[in-house]
Amino acid sequence: MVNRPWSIFFGTLMNLRKLLLPASLLLSLAVATCAQTTPTITVSPSRVLHHDHVALRGSGFTASSNAYSHLRRPDGSEFPVLPIVTNERGEFEHDIDTLLLGPGTFEVSVEDSKSKATSNVARFEVTTDPKNTTNP
Repeated sequence: MVNRPWSIFFGTLMNLRKLLLPASLLLSLAVATCAQTTPTITVSPSRVLHHDHVALRGSGFTASSNAYSHLRRPDGSEFPVLPIVTNERGEFEHDIDTLLLGPGTFEVSVEDSKSKATSNVARFEVTTDPKNTTNP
């Protein structure tokens, strides 16, 4: 039996196809995994009168899991980390009471316990001047 050049090429092509199919499947899986949403948080209002409340909302976290809130004072020091539980959609709501906070700009970010991804940093200002607030 004589090997024809085209049969060698066709056989090599078929073997290459067998290797590329699993590789393309892995690449698709890697892209889908990397395409996860970045955790995002918002605070409202952005300027609040001392003794009022700030609503912290988050989305894009691991569903039905823990997240850790990091609240930093105006001097850069951090309050103890606060665990938050996300719902089945990877969202949460948390109320920040400013009763124990002094005037100044505070920063908050939230870390997803499973993915280790960290949200954006949201800022809010606590003021003692009732004319200088964005309270609803």
